[in-house]
Amino acid sequence: MARKTFLFLLMFTIIGFTQAAQRGRAQNVPEITVGHVGHDHQLALYAAAEAGPALEKEYGVRFQELKPQEVYDLFDNGKLIARVHMIRVGGGAKMPAALEQGQIEVGLGGLGPVIKFIDKGSPIKVVAPLNDDGDSLVLRNKLKAASWAEFVSEVKASARPLRIGYKDPMANAYMIFTRALAEEGIRFGQEPQTAEGKSVQVITINLQGDENTLPSMEAGLVDGVVVNEPMPSILVHRKAGHRVADLSALPPAGKWKDHPCCVVAAADKALREKRTIIKSLLKAIAAGGDIIRRDHDKALAAEAKWTKTAPEVGAKSILNVTYVISADRSWLAAVDTWTGLMQASNALQKNLKGKSAGEIRSLAFDLAPLNEALAEMNLRSEKGK
Repeated sequence: MARKTFLFLLMFTIIGFTQAAQRGRAQNVPEITVGHVGHDHQLALYAAAEAGPALEKEYGVRFQELKPQEVYDLFDNGKLIARVHMIRVGGGAKMPAALEQGQIEVGLGGLGPVIKFIDKGSPIKVVAPLNDDGDSLVLRNKLKAASWAEFVSEVKASARPLRIGYKDPMANAYMIFTRALAEEGIRFGQEPQTAEGKSVQVITINLQGDENTLPSMEAGLVDGVVVNEPMPSILVHRKAGHRVADLSALPPAGKWKDHPCCVVAAADKALREKRTIIKSLLKAIAAGGDIIRRDHDKALAAEAKWTKTAPEVGAKSILNVTYVISADRSWLAAVDTWTGLMQASNALQKNLKGKSAGEIRSLAFDLAPLNEALAEMNLRSEKGK
């Protein structure tokens, strides 16, 4: 009995020393927290994490997995740069809120909510693009419209207002959809009547997140939804509805083409204190974007693992999303259009109110780490651009 007790104590002591040594090593490695929403708009991060050591051979940077989908060591040119803690945060305003509150230091999420938080004074910056487009109008199968023009005709001919759901007031899909309705002369609102007492033709319903989209469609609470991928592909796969229009093609003609969606943002404090780490992280994300463009199978495998989306859904979803690596002129022009829309919609009420597109960029963006990262890389998918 005494021998067993001794062996137990010895084992406990060895484990304790081992854990202490591991903690000691970790203390010498800088750490950074990265928040992500967990859907395929942020696939570049997931593709890079899944690539493992192979990423280093071509791009000079890699993630070494310590705990799947949670903890990774980040290497750049063979040097251990940081221990990365990946944290799943909610979409919409939840990601920039986590940045503001210091729960994460870098976050992947929607451009609109990030700009909104910067407007109200949050100390964060946009540091890189992730994707464009990926938003669709999906109608329940009982409605027969198969195009935007047919949808407009159906709305105008309907004896009752159609109910269209959206996930968040700052979501790209909602903002584009309501602008397009206005362009078509369609009355809309969250109440059956406008402020002038006229009956609305489309009632917009805030579904409080895309997780409520499928049940709302299946229960018939809404006639359709405007949402971003992978939800449109999920709805079609589950036979809850049919895809009617890609929102990037809605009126005014050409205005929403390649509209920006998700971005990488960082806290000002992290940009001051961990700028080199952020640059290496952006290298890895850019490498992941390159993988998506060049190897559909690897991208799909990463999506299935990180988002839990069925492969047959993911295969369609990622084809409707444009993955962006560099903040080039076309992307910046699309950003300017988007911030102009936010300005015109009175979404900016404080620090960015009344600012020009150029002024908003200077206040809300810090693209220097990304440009430095890309200058050190050889991205095959970017050649010839």
